[in-house]
Amino acid sequence: MNNRENGNSVATKPKVREVEKFFSVAVDNFFSDPISVKNYGKSLPMESHPEGNWPGRRTKALFQIDKDLNTALMLKILSCYYDLTYQDMSWERGRLFFQEIPAFSPEKNDIRNKGWIHQDTTSDNIYELAGLIYLNESIDPDSGTSLFQLVKDDYVTYQRHFAKHLLFGKEGDYDGEYYTNQYHKHESFFLEKTIFKNIFNRLIMYDPNEFHRANSYFSTETEPRLTLVYFIGGLKAGRYPMNRIKNEEYDSFIDHKMR
Repeated sequence: MNNRENGNSVATKPKVREVEKFFSVAVDNFFSDPISVKNYGKSLPMESHPEGNWPGRRTKALFQIDKDLNTALMLKILSCYYDLTYQDMSWERGRLFFQEIPAFSPEKNDIRNKGWIHQDTTSDNIYELAGLIYLNESIDPDSGTSLFQLVKDDYVTYQRHFAKHLLFGKEGDYDGEYYTNQYHKHESFFLEKTIFKNIFNRLIMYDPNEFHRANSYFSTETEPRLTLVYFIGGLKAGRYPMNRIKNEEYDSFIDHKMR
């Protein structure tokens, strides 16, 4: 492949989007009956992405399967930030789906079992919230998710990592030396700042502009890593949680008292 010589195809350098709307949260014991949720997800057909845009297999978006269930899940997820008893809100876009990711190697520390750091933003920035719910009962807790801080100025957004897409694609093409070099080069741009362990029935949620990755696809279970993944956009609910925290009145008073 000719593109392997530099690893990426980059025409321009778009500005890296900053986290401005939502702080990250984790909620344990999210579902009252997580076993039923897990079994329901595993009962649905799943497919892999032919070009390897993401690892493993996903179901169709839940709004295509059960609109009422999709709405109930969206409301429960959004209640982590908003009190929906007193606050009206709506959303224009929402995608929820179950995703299974089998280990790429039986060795826990094999580099193929580690996710790639990325943002969930798209070129038109249509999503404002992203996250997942862990649905394995006894998986290795190190197979959770981490958030990262960008520490080098020359990072280029929206670059295509051919090593990743080759591995994640249907054919599972893998060149060990090339893959390892590209992975470590990419990791060098970031500093790990938050680690979420993979705990059964734990929800995590973050701004899609957060850099993040799955820490491992390794599983001690016979079942692959299973999550309920979601993306939400077009929210109409007044001020965003981060805007409430970054309140100039609070900050100016605190700064005044510190002088």
